[in-house]
Amino acid sequence: MKKSLLLLMLLCSVIVGKAQVNIPYQEIKYNVNYHWGLVDVMIAHGVVTLHADNNRFNATLDGSSIPWEGRVFCVSDTLQTIMTPGDGLSKETVIYQNGWYMKPKVSSYHSGNFDPTNPPNYKNIKGEGTLNASGETMEAITVTSDMLGLFYYFHELDFESMKSGEVVTIPITVKDGNPEKVVITYNGKSQYKIDNISYPTYSLKFEYSYKGNMSGYPVETQVSANDRIPLLFSATLPVGHVEMIYNP
Repeated sequence: MKKSLLLLMLLCSVIVGKAQVNIPYQEIKYNVNYHWGLVDVMIAHGVVTLHADNNRFNATLDGSSIPWEGRVFCVSDTLQTIMTPGDGLSKETVIYQNGWYMKPKVSSYHSGNFDPTNPPNYKNIKGEGTLNASGETMEAITVTSDMLGLFYYFHELDFESMKSGEVVTIPITVKDGNPEKVVITYNGKSQYKIDNISYPTYSLKFEYSYKGNMSGYPVETQVSANDRIPLLFSATLPVGHVEMIYNP
């Protein structure tokens, strides 16, 4: 009886261990390209920082545009979650999330005189700040902060056992908020080229919900098969086509 109980405990610890994902601290750089008709330009740079330890996952995205019409458009997203191992993928519980949108003048931004804590200079997804920002803009920032959770799931998903066209729906519990979800469609193995170097990838499409409804903006993604770093995020928005491309 004792041997059976010990064997069961060891088996359970193996199952939990396989589900838990630990990710060392990483800084991943991206360039953002914009396409609209004949317009095809790089418009911004961004850095994603992340780490996961003992089921706690923390990630941030900081980005700023190339100066345009006298202004610099800045975003800063933070996502902190508890990933609870279970059957299949971990259950995501968001314990802190915020996204900031700022639009300083280029002169202030480069001189260091810009104060991001001054309410007229920012708007965040918690409703703080008085900067003029459309609902669509704040929705995009919210979904971008949601998207940081995928950097964890890209390490956890067993792509090798998945079939092309397979759909995975991940529920998201939000502390003091409404539940949300992300729907991921696996498109199969692929290749993605950056600077004439071809990388083996897993091709995906995902879409997040926003305030209980699907956002309507599916995002195509290429995830490196070697280290599970997303190499491409690509989405068609009302203002044009936007791509966030890994910058090795």
